Amino acid sequence: MRKVSWLLFLLLLVPAFAFNQRQAFLENERNTIEVVKRAGPGVVYVAVRTKAKVVRPKLPPGFEDFAPFFEPFVVPPREGTGSGFVIDKEGHILTNYHVVKGADEIEIRFQGDPKPYPARVVGAVPPMDIALLKVKAPKDRLHPIPLGDSDQVVVGQKAIAIGNPFGLDFTVTEGIVSAVRKNPGVESSLIPYLIQTDAAINPGNSGGPLLDSHGRVIGINAAILSPSVQAGAPQFAGIGFAIPINLVKDYLNEMKAGKTLSADEIIKSRPRLGVTVLPVEAYPEAIRRRFKLPDHGLVIQEVEKGSPAEKAGLRGAKDHIYVYTPSGDVLDFGVGGDVIVEADGVPIENINDLRAVLFGKRPGDTVTLKVIRDGKERTVVVRLAVVK
Repeated sequence: MRKVSWLLFLLLLVPAFAFNQRQAFLENERNTIEVVKRAGPGVVYVAVRTKAKVVRPKLPPGFEDFAPFFEPFVVPPREGTGSGFVIDKEGHILTNYHVVKGADEIEIRFQGDPKPYPARVVGAVPPMDIALLKVKAPKDRLHPIPLGDSDQVVVGQKAIAIGNPFGLDFTVTEGIVSAVRKNPGVESSLIPYLIQTDAAINPGNSGGPLLDSHGRVIGINAAILSPSVQAGAPQFAGIGFAIPINLVKDYLNEMKAGKTLSADEIIKSRPRLGVTVLPVEAYPEAIRRRFKLPDHGLVIQEVEKGSPAEKAGLRGAKDHIYVYTPSGDVLDFGVGGDVIVEADGVPIENINDLRAVLFGKRPGDTVTLKVIRDGKERTVVVRLAVVK
């Protein structure tokens, strides 16, 4: 009788357990469906075309007289596709710069609407791989997606990507935020960090939104790290990257005003130290040994007059060593200056490490540097400012 009772208890328990598991799964599923339902209409298909162009070879200064010996060549027309998303009722659309670079014609298609609508580039930040478009479309086609706060992104949280991979309209993939890491070199070095996700991202997803479970944009899908290449395009291998949306917000007003910002303008617009540097690893081993350089860090070559670095007492190179390469180039290595080995407690290997620490700081904020000067370690606090 006791065996029958235990058997009856187990038979009653299994359906209850299965029911709870099923409910947990459906809760996540319902969230994804709801996010896609709300945000999907704001994701757009971007089609670009470039016309055939006749191009004459660009000769270096002093060789202009040789121009008649170089025949012009024809760059064939090009067509491409990508993704983007609406951010307001005025018709502004965010996408990657590489999606629309050089385009003569841009057309936008909305979910469920086969009609193409013309668009143009309003502004861009090419070094950040972001561009702002404006589309001529009826107001009822425009469904803005709210922008989130990428500074609050947590590793392990849900991530939803919507885009047009390989031209397959309005595809949804889901995963998690795998990491928020320093830029591993898959995008411009001016982008200090990226959001890594395992949500499938493939060619054509570029420019589309990476969303959180509230349907807010936390990043713009931009790059893939892939060990294999087929047909000249990288394939998804579980590692995709998105440009944090807070970085994009910093340049949104300037893009709306019609500006296209260069790398120099970006650097000058940010609070900085006001130094030129060279990584220790770039120095020949003989120079490193002779001047007892540390095993990592940035050697200050020059300190700008009136800069935060000068006011804090940082020192540039006292002398220079010139190295001649087999090709005839001359390399200049400054020596005797401070070597930055740490910033706000973060070890500094290269310029990207330093930029990642300075990113997000405002004029008046401070950064604490650990430097090596004349073989001795010291701490220097620098109050940052925009150096014109």
